[in-house]
Amino acid sequence: MQAKFRWHEAVADGETARALSGALDLPLPVALVLAARGVSTPDAARAFLNPSLKDHLGDPLAFPGVRVAAERLWQAIRAGRAIVVYGDFDADGVAAAAVLVTALRRLGGAAEVFLPVREPEGYGLTRAALERCLRERGGPPDVLVTVDCGISSPQEVADLVRQGVEVIITDHHEPNGALPDATVIVNPKLGAAPGAEHLCGAGVAFKVAHALVELGKANGWYQGASFGGELLVPAGLATVTDIVPLTGENRVLVWNALKYWPRFAGAGLQALLARAAQQTVTAPDATTFGFILGPRINAAGRMASAMSAYELLTTRDRDRAAALAAQLEAFNGRRRGVEERIVLAARRQCGLDSAGAGFSEAAVVVGGDGPHAGEEGWHPGVIGIVAARLCDATGRPAAVVSFDERGAGRGSLRAGEGYHALDALAEAEETLAGYGGHARAAGFHVKPGAFDTFKRLFSEACARQAAACGGGLSRTLAVDGWLEPNALTLALCRAIRQLAPFGCGNPAPRWGVRGVTVKEVRPVGAAGEHLHCVLACGGQTLPRGVWFRNGTAADALRAHAGPVDVVCELRENVFGGEASVELHIVDMAPCA
Repeated sequence: MQAKFRWHEAVADGETARALSGALDLPLPVALVLAARGVSTPDAARAFLNPSLKDHLGDPLAFPGVRVAAERLWQAIRAGRAIVVYGDFDADGVAAAAVLVTALRRLGGAAEVFLPVREPEGYGLTRAALERCLRERGGPPDVLVTVDCGISSPQEVADLVRQGVEVIITDHHEPNGALPDATVIVNPKLGAAPGAEHLCGAGVAFKVAHALVELGKANGWYQGASFGGELLVPAGLATVTDIVPLTGENRVLVWNALKYWPRFAGAGLQALLARAAQQTVTAPDATTFGFILGPRINAAGRMASAMSAYELLTTRDRDRAAALAAQLEAFNGRRRGVEERIVLAARRQCGLDSAGAGFSEAAVVVGGDGPHAGEEGWHPGVIGIVAARLCDATGRPAAVVSFDERGAGRGSLRAGEGYHALDALAEAEETLAGYGGHARAAGFHVKPGAFDTFKRLFSEACARQAAACGGGLSRTLAVDGWLEPNALTLALCRAIRQLAPFGCGNPAPRWGVRGVTVKEVRPVGAAGEHLHCVLACGGQTLPRGVWFRNGTAADALRAHAGPVDVVCELRENVFGGEASVELHIVDMAPCA
């Protein structure tokens, strides 16, 4: 038996932690987590634990490009010019479109939405999608403002400008080559105040909407009621779903979206949560956003058209909301089935099809025929999830490609800690028709017949990235502190919840317990994919342990005779009205 991760202990200044503990009446382990994550003063801790929209969101008009964008949009609103908000088909792009269209319409603008279709138009501001946009509306609009896309589409922007369209780009993806010649570009990757560097597309749209209201009130153009609350929930949902760091302004948005959910969640999201969670979740958390609501919003654009997800985010009709929630639930069920089939095929292709199989290559690069192959085709709407699962299983960057009839490939890439997806793609640029995204996630198009060369160049690039980090990258696990058995209490568990929302950039704290005896191991779940563990330490039985997605380790744990060190998260479990602590195991290793 060996650990799945390379462990390292979070480093915190003990004096700072004790000062925080005393000033805010926090358990010392929680104060140590705050100190290790850079929260070093009581005032900073109060802002972290209780972030305020009023006090902790930056001035939207000071954000680079936002003032110009808001001024140009107000000119369009006041002149009655036709505005198209061009979004994307993922949850961030859909939510961003809902945020900005709602704001523009509430301010009196003649705004309409357009979302591309994944097949055959592809991601972002593409020629095929623009042709449909202009055809369906009978000609070009006066203004086209992108949300969550556009930074990598200089040619398409130039085409629009030649047709007399004013183009405003709002995006958050990494620039890739020459910037579009738009009226203005709003993108935190081109500059942002501290705390706003990692806004997602919907976060940027929220910033523009905020500026529109501020500018409208300052000039007497808008004197109506505030409507920021109804924009807050979709912006917070997208922030979690797009896996951007939950720090700075992102934390402010998500924390407040969860706080004000009962007041501001629209009819569509309420219906979706009721259907997906079957009335068992009334107070959502970041996990609800990321693993229940987000995948269902995404499923519409993956399997069909994202317009049904957009309508769900914007409808006020409860009957229509219920119908749309049922539709998205059906899309998500179909998505799961297709995903499992492709994951199995991809694992076979890269040699992960047998239990306990290792993986020694620098990267996972797999591909299969797309929808033209029928039911067995690799659906391009699902390959991103497949890439994420392969990356998680191997600890290596994973690129998954769906080929069309010509042999051209549409690919999705996920990369873990220490890797940079775009840099690796750049080293295989000769094989690509285009690419874009982030350091950890990207999309790309492989030229016909170039897959084998792409696989070689991309894998070599990933190997160089790993070698540059001291001889190789391995998956690491931060241990936030070591606890004695008697510290695993409900009181500590509830104190830890004050650090939420948890996610990228602010993970749930992981705690180590040394010298644990595994008394019993039992596979649970429909296919035995999880483990129920009975653990003891220091002469006492520990709270119930659950090790998700690790059912295959049962035999190794039973065969291990000595004590182990355990790293886990503390969760509160409520059953039959009784609350108890539950240990969500992350890793185990033989005692050193």
